[in-house]
Amino acid sequence: MPVEEDNKAVVRRFYEEVFNQGREEVIDEIIASDYLDYGHTPPGRGREGVREDMRGMGAAFTNGHFTIDDLVAIGDQVVARWTGTLTHTGTFEGVSPTNKSLSLTGISIYRVANGQILETRNAVNWMPLLQELGAISA
Repeated sequence: MPVEEDNKAVVRRFYEEVFNQGREEVIDEIIASDYLDYGHTPPGRGREGVREDMRGMGAAFTNGHFTIDDLVAIGDQVVARWTGTLTHTGTFEGVSPTNKSLSLTGISIYRVANGQILETRNAVNWMPLLQELGAISA
């Protein structure tokens, strides 16, 4: 199997087992110990940073499910275009729980080596979700 297919399988596992199934133990297998997430300022770091992100989102949203819409790999880079559905059950951006089912889309670029994700760069379209919650005006 070409390295690109192996790398895509790691990213698929990240979405299915970590995001969709909430299996935090998988983080230790597929996230590098020196992982960097450039979706934060400063960048999120390490496996514990991934766990903190999961817990933070879990405090505001439940019933999360992420679908990979497109997955492309070249060398150690894997690009995922994804859609997430979430239920707003906790305070987020100052908005009290609405119990609304919401959608979120984005593109994430992963660098993968030896079966582990080394870094992530995200472009998330938060605007529709924030408008739906009333956190910002339309």
